[in-house]
Amino acid sequence: MTTQDLGPRTQLGVSDASLQINPYLRGTGWDVVFDSTVWATNLTGLEVYHISLDGPIGSSVQITRNNKPWDFVLQGWANGWDPSEPMPFGQTDTVAFLWNTAFAAAPYSYPANVQPTVTCWIRTNSNYIGGS
Repeated sequence: MTTQDLGPRTQLGVSDASLQINPYLRGTGWDVVFDSTVWATNLTGLEVYHISLDGPIGSSVQITRNNKPWDFVLQGWANGWDPSEPMPFGQTDTVAFLWNTAFAAAPYSYPANVQPTVTCWIRTNSNYIGGS
């Protein structure tokens, strides 16, 4: 399979107050959400092949795909994910990272009060876009 790199997408953490999806701290936890507006592509055959995440020291993260558990990361700070099998997703899918640490107000300082940041590197099978 030939793939084409579509580059990174980066999102910052927000409070779960409006989303109410965080299983650990409903309404008060940190969430980082990637949806169709963030993917910003009309291509198919998409996959996340690398993730870099950083968040509050001592935290863990639940990763969901379309509100279903996908993975759990014990070290939710200064961590990278380079899977042997990338996460497939569609252009309208939502991938969320849900920290088991309470949302904290700014100003953010490292390492005492970290606003989570996640970067997802995505690619597509070039057969879907006219490649060989």
